[in-house]
Amino acid sequence: MSGIYLHIPYCKQVCYYCDFHFRVAMKDKRAMLDAMKQEIALRKDYLRPPGFEEEKIPAETLYFGGGTPSVLTGGELADLLETLSRYYTLAPDAEITLEANPDDLTDACLADLRRLGFNRLSIGIQSFFDDDLKMMNRRHNGREAEQSVEAARRNGFDNINIDLIYGLPSGDEKRWQANLERAFALNVPHLSAYRLTIEPRTVFGRKQAKGEKFSVSEDIEIREFEMLTEAAENAGFEHYEISNFARPGFRSRHNSAYWQLKPYIGIGPSAHSYDGQSRQWNVNSNGGYIRAVNDGDENLFEREMLSPGEMYNDYVLVSLRAVWGVDVEYIRNRFGAVFSDNFLRQAESYLQTGHIEKHENTFVLSRKGKLIADRIASDLFAEM
Repeated sequence: MSGIYLHIPYCKQVCYYCDFHFRVAMKDKRAMLDAMKQEIALRKDYLRPPGFEEEKIPAETLYFGGGTPSVLTGGELADLLETLSRYYTLAPDAEITLEANPDDLTDACLADLRRLGFNRLSIGIQSFFDDDLKMMNRRHNGREAEQSVEAARRNGFDNINIDLIYGLPSGDEKRWQANLERAFALNVPHLSAYRLTIEPRTVFGRKQAKGEKFSVSEDIEIREFEMLTEAAENAGFEHYEISNFARPGFRSRHNSAYWQLKPYIGIGPSAHSYDGQSRQWNVNSNGGYIRAVNDGDENLFEREMLSPGEMYNDYVLVSLRAVWGVDVEYIRNRFGAVFSDNFLRQAESYLQTGHIEKHENTFVLSRKGKLIADRIASDLFAEM
């Protein structure tokens, strides 16, 4: 089965660290949602398996991301879900996720989400400290962050993720420890924690280019990551992907499908899709997206056909970040001995230094290997 992603490109205000595609002005929201429904219809066969003759395509996960999907009303969400139901059959146990800001999660909003079939929430908390939130230009405060989780539980949501950010400019380890303690005290079953990255097109990036400092030292980032992994382990969480931690049975099925290279379709501006042989990504502009969909324009998206080497590199990159690791027998069977021999040769030095561990035919990152995961993956890539 496959996954469906809908990108809702609106936010009520700009978060200074965010590099995702969004707009604050919502004057074109009606036209945008109509275009997204039209794209769903236009691309209804993208995920169709070869030889599959049923009218509707099976899917096992549905994910509303952004932007801030929780800015949509219950009626707007229902409209999108109804359109999807014409072309897809969701599995009876499908995971249906909505990303949300804490201050959007009122009892009325949560009741609508439950009625519409959403069964998982991903709440963008980032920090429980008000001055951190103000510095990042978040809309909520620390108390609202806690209240949003309490409200979600009160309205029947058990499958809840919260996002946190480490490596904030304060570089205060005690504050990070307090953030972790407050997160685990909420008893959520999933935590995503991301290092603050200063991207050039963000507010932080533009300010840093003018001399303001937002990055912290690598030593602080490493220490806070170590604190994170230790606290999560002590709280009974599995560190199943570099930035993701889950209690048993609560891994994100949608994101895990990305990391297992299962096919998925992305609807909306800037959304990405993958069919196993190619990647494609929609135009990164609200106006351009609406025009392209309405005109049936081939400029709606760009597509890249993947070579065997690119597919191999994708497999190594995503698998190495996850707890299931890289299976060298899979590489041999899927890509050939040249690639598996290359992997074994390149991995040997990291086995010797203890950054990679071998379990039969599977290679996984050790705890210290996770600190330099991207560097290791790059060294293991095949030369193109």
